[in-house]
Amino acid sequence: MINWIQKNKIGLSALCLIVLTTFLLVLSLSAQNQLTTRPDDVLLRQAPSRTAKQIQSLKSGTKLTVLKRQNGWWYVKDAKDNQEGWVASWVANNTFLKKPTPLSEATIVLDPGHGGSDTGAMSYKNKNYEKTYTLETARATKKELEKTGARVLMTRDSDVVVPLLYIPRTAEKYRADAQISFHFDASGSHNSASGISQYYYNDNSLDLVQTLSQSLNNLPLQNRGFESIPYLVIKDVTRPAVLLELGFIDSDKDLSYIKSAAYQKKAATDIKNGLLDYIKTH
Repeated sequence: MINWIQKNKIGLSALCLIVLTTFLLVLSLSAQNQLTTRPDDVLLRQAPSRTAKQIQSLKSGTKLTVLKRQNGWWYVKDAKDNQEGWVASWVANNTFLKKPTPLSEATIVLDPGHGGSDTGAMSYKNKNYEKTYTLETARATKKELEKTGARVLMTRDSDVVVPLLYIPRTAEKYRADAQISFHFDASGSHNSASGISQYYYNDNSLDLVQTLSQSLNNLPLQNRGFESIPYLVIKDVTRPAVLLELGFIDSDKDLSYIKSAAYQKKAATDIKNGLLDYIKTH
């Protein structure tokens, strides 16, 4: 026997390696299909949507088996009582929420306007680009929204061009509860205009733009109000979508705010509060 083992030790070593690799692979695949809820009161729903009927509320530490996945929603079975249903995976896996908020199951798409070779509007003497501050403000908003547990998706998170026709695709794919596009206005004449504005197009976006407009009244710049305009990024999308102009970049007064991290955070907080109000009633 010993002689046989010595003669075949290379083959036996290879066989052991294959068996070990197979075991580890099976173990890994099994672990990927297991989920333990982290926050309290994660909702189990009948369909992959925050508006679907609630089946039950799951306690922290509930062990679930993942049966299938769909755009971030997971169809699971409770290991204890065999109850099946859908959970928002980003809520169930959240490591800092004690309990979900009204926004936790929501999906919000943030669209920082322009980017890359498309600078957008420019300040007086062309020293400041719109694309810079749309991204900074969107990132500040993402940070505030993620504190609520919401799933936040960005159409861009670096200085790149995103074709206008591509922008609504993220909201459509993930059936977003809201798409918000960030922009800064320009009058074409130095210091001739100031203030913020909000735009929508489709009827299903009217409540969203009204709620956000009310919330943005807290900003230090005058709110010029909202109106319906067929901008491509808010026109060719079936999900609720608004476009925010958060100041005139060719106004020295507005630019001093636009460049300020404090103003960006204030706008982000107001947008978050507006979305909270909107989601509670929709």
